[in-house]
Amino acid sequence: MERRKSKKDIVSDKRKRILLSCGFILLAIVTILVITLGNDSFSFKEFMTFLKDANKIYLSLAFICVFLFILFEGLALRSIASSFGYKRGVRNGFVYSSADIYFSAITPSATGGQPMAAYFMYKDGIPGTIIAITLLYNLMMYSLSFCVIGIITFILEPFIYFDLTLLSKILILIGTGIQFGIAIGFYFLLYKDQLLDRLCSFFIRIGYRLHIVKNQDTTLKRLHKVMDEYKEYALVIKSKRGVWFKALTYNILQRVSQIGVIIFVFLATSGSLSEVMAIWAIEVFVIGGSYGVPIPGGMGASDYLMLDGYNKIMNPLRAANLQLLSRGISFYFCILFCGIIVLVKFLLGSEGKNR
Repeated sequence: MERRKSKKDIVSDKRKRILLSCGFILLAIVTILVITLGNDSFSFKEFMTFLKDANKIYLSLAFICVFLFILFEGLALRSIASSFGYKRGVRNGFVYSSADIYFSAITPSATGGQPMAAYFMYKDGIPGTIIAITLLYNLMMYSLSFCVIGIITFILEPFIYFDLTLLSKILILIGTGIQFGIAIGFYFLLYKDQLLDRLCSFFIRIGYRLHIVKNQDTTLKRLHKVMDEYKEYALVIKSKRGVWFKALTYNILQRVSQIGVIIFVFLATSGSLSEVMAIWAIEVFVIGGSYGVPIPGGMGASDYLMLDGYNKIMNPLRAANLQLLSRGISFYFCILFCGIIVLVKFLLGSEGKNR
């Protein structure tokens, strides 16, 4: 039974949400100021001219890609839940995805996204165990989709990575390593759980000797408890072998839509078709590098990586203008749109399970 929150807990939650929102806005303002003030040739007038001259058809396609980015995650979540007999409408999936994206963007290390998606799924009558399995499965496919796209991109455009600054390379290595680690971790969880248990236990003991882990026995007990819970989920996931391909396809399409926003903004601002693959590679590396910094939405890190990449193929002024417009649509507009969807859902309440 769900525990009723006290008045003190409700007030505390509201304060946290307000502080997170204020922190998100402040960080966004600081990031934009650093980019604009750090470029001597940048001017707001030049940026508005840059925006005014943009091809409206390509810009429209960029906004459509934002919509598809949200939609495909919702379809992935919906398809996984449906495989367990809990069929929900496309609109429901869109809300789950919007909640995940919005709260992931405004909370450190994206810690708030999945709990809020779980909240709306629970309100739609999906049991807690199925919600946990669905979100776990989708996270695995989300990480795996980046691994697939990242490997292909690096094979096709390796020189883009080697042309970046040392800091960019380090961020990309850390972020990409995290994504590969998540994907490999889920593989071991599904098929090599005993080995994963031993490895985690080994690192906990090493951490205890290095005085990183304070209480070895307590930490090991928690590990075994978590492992036992996830083993149950893993058994259920393995019984649904046909679902993984569909979920992975939706996640790959979501990644492509995310990159598509940047591609169409680039083309809208007189970008050359011959440089599209380079822009694609830069955005893939930006996505990878953003996971290496536990900041909401990878703000600061993503902006730095984008500018570093763009400066290699265009002049600094155009690079700054392109970065601001691309980031404005792919991130800030996306977050605003998702926030509105979540707010409307909260205001309207539940409208039925299959809409």
